[in-house]
Formats: sequence, C-alpha cells, structure tokens
Amino acid sequence: MWVFTSKGMISIVRHRDEPQLMMVRARQPEVLKKLFPEEKLLITPDADYRYRMEIPQSDLVNVIEDQLENMQYDNFKNSIEDHDYHAACSKVWGVMYRYQQDMTALQEQPRMTQVATKYDPLRLFLDSPAEQARQRRIASSPFPNDFGGCSDNYRK
Repeated sequence: MWVFTSKGMISIVRHRDEPQLMMVRARQPEVLKKLFPEEKLLITPDADYRYRMEIPQSDLVNVIEDQLENMQYDNFKNSIEDHDYHAACSKVWGVMYRYQQDMTALQEQPRMTQVATKYDPLRLFLDSPAEQARQRRIASSPFPNDFGGCSDNYRK
C-alpha cells in the first residue's frame, strides 16, 4: 500500500518473516523518522526502498489514524511544502488522471454484442485484409489466366 502524506510517501507491506509486523518503507529517512520517532531505522542501500522500519500493525494503524484525524487541508498537493516532493506528487497525479481518462473512454465505447459463431479458419483467412487485397489484384488483372501475376496463385 502506498500512502502519501504532506511530508512524504511511504510504502507498507507485510513483513516476510514476521507476520505480526509491517515493513514500512520510504525513499527519504525523514519521513519514517517523523511518523515513527521511537522506531529503529534500517538502511538497505541495494533495495528499491532504501529506508525501512519494522512496525507492529497496531502502531501503524494508530499513526495512520492520527494522520487522518489531524488533517487540516482540503487540497493535498497544496499542503506539500517540499518543492521536489510536490513535483513528484504532481506527476503521480497526472499519471493517475490519464489512467482515469483511459478507463472512462473504454467504459464509454459502444458495447459489442457477441454472437456465438463456429470457429472457421477458412472464413478468417478469406476475410483477412491481405487476402482481400490479393483478390482485388487478381480481379483487376489484365491477365486473368495468370491470376494477376501472383506467383503464389500460379496454376498449371
């Protein structure tokens, strides 16, 4: 789960080895230190999230609940003071907006009524654009006996 706060973004997953714990990860250590000042910060230089903390689930729930109860803003992006973090959140907003637009467009497309038909490979071939073009070439050929100059149709 990704959680974006005004001070930074965290990623929350269940701890692989200790299911009673949550692994809370971040890109910047300050985010974790502000949210969980009493917990030990783990630094994992080769991992995708360099900074981590192992947090009991109940403590994590309390911190998230506190964030919700103390929220004062009515516009998330405007509540972000750090310029670089604001720019990153704006990019996330843009990507998710485009996703919404794409999904809306898909939902608004006319629904195709599917008719159950028997699989007919010959019909699929004859109806293919390439075969249709080949048939037009043959039909318009001044040399109908050689099938429009198509060597693949030469018959003796």
